[in-house]
Amino acid sequence: MKSIKPGRGPSMLGGIGSVGAGIFGILWTIGAVSMGAPWYFPLFGVVFVGIAIVQAVYNFNNATNQNRFSQFDIVDESEEKDPLQEYITKQSNNNVENLQGECSPGHPMSIEFCPYCGNPVQEDFEYCNKCGKKLPA
Repeated sequence: MKSIKPGRGPSMLGGIGSVGAGIFGILWTIGAVSMGAPWYFPLFGVVFVGIAIVQAVYNFNNATNQNRFSQFDIVDESEEKDPLQEYITKQSNNNVENLQGECSPGHPMSIEFCPYCGNPVQEDFEYCNKCGKKLPA
């Protein structure tokens, strides 16, 4: 099953954007100095360039590094376990156990829960109507 997990956020495109911001900061500083603007206008350009350099280094490093920071990513279950899926499965198993305790011994449960997503399903359902997974027999 594919799942969405924290993935690779800042990337090469962010690094390219940072280089563009640095170029803008350089042009801003040159323009402010050549026009005789007050001292804080060129200083703003220098600060802008400094921030752009830090962001560019971070983003290019993150885009090329094996252990990079992640924002969102889609992975297969064979690649990496999904902690949210494990939590949902554990919670749905707890819900089923709690309901089983409430039913009388000879009386079958009228509602079961999907072990994958916790959605209530009827006994005659072969697949969950929420997550679409095949239900155990």
